[in-house]
Amino acid sequence: MAALIRLIKENYPYDKFFESVGETLRLSKQARASYRAYDKAFDCMDQASWERLSKKAVAHFRDHRKGQLKQGFFNQLNEAFAYQFLLRQGYTHVSVLPEDGKTTPDLSYRHGNETRYCEVKSIGISEAQINRREAEEGFDGSIYYELSVGFLRKLDADLTMAYKQITSKGSDGIAFIVVMSFDDFTLSHYERYRVQIAQQLSQTEVPEVYVKVGLLGARIIHKRARNIGISSKTQ
Repeated sequence: MAALIRLIKENYPYDKFFESVGETLRLSKQARASYRAYDKAFDCMDQASWERLSKKAVAHFRDHRKGQLKQGFFNQLNEAFAYQFLLRQGYTHVSVLPEDGKTTPDLSYRHGNETRYCEVKSIGISEAQINRREAEEGFDGSIYYELSVGFLRKLDADLTMAYKQITSKGSDGIAFIVVMSFDDFTLSHYERYRVQIAQQLSQTEVPEVYVKVGLLGARIIHKRARNIGISSKTQ
């Protein structure tokens, strides 16, 4: 991550986002753990893929979302987790693909003698949660008991788009979803969320979907072809 931060500072010398990163890492155990997770994924990558990922991350550094600074930047970095996953699954020739302005997937890999593709989508907190934070008013915590209709619609839309991007290459592949954070970031109701997401995946036409919950730990929901395997193990 340190090399990428230096690259960001070179390209955006007046942007203050990483100005106090050293102090943040010193004070925040969570920040240190998150950065280590990215670094571990980066270390898996071949040089050409790292350079392509860096280029995409720099290009999207100023893609902001209300209440979620640098969302575009971190969404690009999540491709590293997909790269790491594909290697761990035993696939070969894993490669980050460059952006070309067309509807294309993020990564390619070899499955036997066939080239397949992977598209990465990231889901953050909802607009409603951002508004709740800004309002600084009390609200009924029961809204977190289940995933909202809005979250499930977002997941379905992302899966539909991911599969469109994958099949644009005339092949099949994996939709890799990173849930950066639920509205209930404490994960108090994760077991219910896990069931809801599994149900949603069972209804999608995408043959294989891997959902990574958070940057840390090993909460995953993995739909394989004709089968959904679920693991909520944490590390």
